[in-house]
Amino acid sequence: MELHSFFGLFVRIGKEMTSKLIPDEIVVMNAGASAAHSDVYIGTAFVAVHLALLIVLTTCYCAGALLGSVIVSRVQQRRGTLTGKNKGREGFKHAGWLLCLSLFIPGVRYLAPFLAGAYRFRPHHYLLVILPSSFVWTLHYFLAGYWFPDKMEWLAAGVYSYSKIALTGMFLIALAYAAFRQLRRSRNWFHS
Repeated sequence: MELHSFFGLFVRIGKEMTSKLIPDEIVVMNAGASAAHSDVYIGTAFVAVHLALLIVLTTCYCAGALLGSVIVSRVQQRRGTLTGKNKGREGFKHAGWLLCLSLFIPGVRYLAPFLAGAYRFRPHHYLLVILPSSFVWTLHYFLAGYWFPDKMEWLAAGVYSYSKIALTGMFLIALAYAAFRQLRRSRNWFHS
């Protein structure tokens, strides 16, 4: 594959992801389907799509770091809840898992990096979390489009069903986590 076709695919996918934030799963599947119908090498096409996704997510993080911190500090000033650096870092105990899982929820995948930047999530931790989860997410949809290029309508309907299932699953996981924490707190309260 020549360099100009790699760059062309990269620019096209990046442009589509930034112009249509929801549902960009279909953009990734379409890239896989176009790679299946052309003489484009699948590995190079996947790298172009993954790189475009990483740039979009990192741009959201940087926008949150630049603009979001001002918004967060104003909200905290209005509420009178200014916290020190150590108190602000305590809230990031599970932020890595939340950031990783948010990539699989439509719409939230762009809000979570913005909030991570706004609340000063460390850049190297952000990349450590976002690189593997974005790889899995992109590979999943890219291969679906590559393996089933003739069934794109069926796949698009599946994406919307998956979105509903993902949101329901995340709600159930959050509910189970809250119940587990409450059970653990009540057990500690009875034993003390």
